[in-house]
Amino acid sequence: MALAGGLSPTAGAQPGQVSSSGLISVEGVWARLAPKEPDTASVFFEVVNVGDKPDVLLSATSPAAKKVTLRRGGWRGLNFFNKDSDGIRIKANKRVSFHPGAIEVTLSEFTEPVAVRSVFPVTLVFKEAGEVTVEATVSNQLLGNRIEK
Repeated sequence: MALAGGLSPTAGAQPGQVSSSGLISVEGVWARLAPKEPDTASVFFEVVNVGDKPDVLLSATSPAAKKVTLRRGGWRGLNFFNKDSDGIRIKANKRVSFHPGAIEVTLSEFTEPVAVRSVFPVTLVFKEAGEVTVEATVSNQLLGNRIEK
């Protein structure tokens, strides 16, 4: 049963999605709800650029949320921060990991309720490769995409 806005309560591993050019692959997509930010989730994955030219992830969109941003995280002393980013460079023949504490796609102001096991589409927009749409399954894990029963 799908929820409005393309959300689904089912979970499962998603195969890698490839750009129409075949040069960008997105693998291991998962999401987690933000513990201290209501109505917010972070989406994580790996981007593989198999081409011989760099590309840039410019933005992302999702019908599941009113606001979608690219963010980089980091530490200043003992304080963790997230900062909006206007693009994430993906070098030629390299893999970039979007993972907790580093780079993420953040969705906020959901259009429908989201819980563990919800699945929602996210479209990643690359400068050269164009759009790649993936499905993110919400996990209850802090650092991985496993869902415990």
